[in-house]
Amino acid sequence: MEALSLKIPHYEGPLDLLLALITKNKIDIFDIPIAEIADQYMEYIESMRALNMEVTSDFIRMAAELMLIKSKMLLPAKAEEEDPRKGLVDSLLEYRRAKELAAFLKLQSETYYDRFTKQPDEGDGIYTREHAVSLLAEAFERIRIRRAARPEGPVELFEKLENERFYTVNEKIVFIIRFIYRKEREGEQTEFMQLFEECRGRGEIVAVFLALLELVKSGRIDVKKQRGYLFLLLSKTHTEGSK
Repeated sequence: MEALSLKIPHYEGPLDLLLALITKNKIDIFDIPIAEIADQYMEYIESMRALNMEVTSDFIRMAAELMLIKSKMLLPAKAEEEDPRKGLVDSLLEYRRAKELAAFLKLQSETYYDRFTKQPDEGDGIYTREHAVSLLAEAFERIRIRRAARPEGPVELFEKLENERFYTVNEKIVFIIRFIYRKEREGEQTEFMQLFEECRGRGEIVAVFLALLELVKSGRIDVKKQRGYLFLLLSKTHTEGSK
């Protein structure tokens, strides 16, 4: 005749056991009937001892904590006194979150062979990190505001047309490269505003700005922000490649 074999569920720790008891009895984790759960917990401990299973100190410590909470629940509650179950509830919630996360990671590992993806952040999807072009646009806006605030006397239409000249972007690309190159040979840095100091009209300002954008886009000019100022440098990669 074969010997009778008894098995009881195995739990990783006291919180794992308590969470299983709460789930099994369909108990609200925020309103745990401590007396009932404590009795079932002690029954499990006694079952472990009956089968000569090792009862670790963690299980014994939790049993003592449950008995303490149970005794506090029997005393008359004071209005300002905290619910004695709060610490236990917080621990159970934290453990449940960790267990759910572990199960999710295990599933992802098995499904995607240890590759994990991150869900996109909430928002409108606009990338707001500052780049060279956005810095230049901000600086150009300051130039526009400054010129708009400058007092100008009345100018006759024909006089304005006579003084107005058309500038090409290619022409200003050559101008900018030569300007920065000359500054660097003299050991100086080119500040953004310096390119516009000699501009004689709106058309020339726009042409210089468009040329600068083209140079930045092609990687021929680098933009550096330092102490609130923008400095323009010839790209080392481009300079070395042109030698």
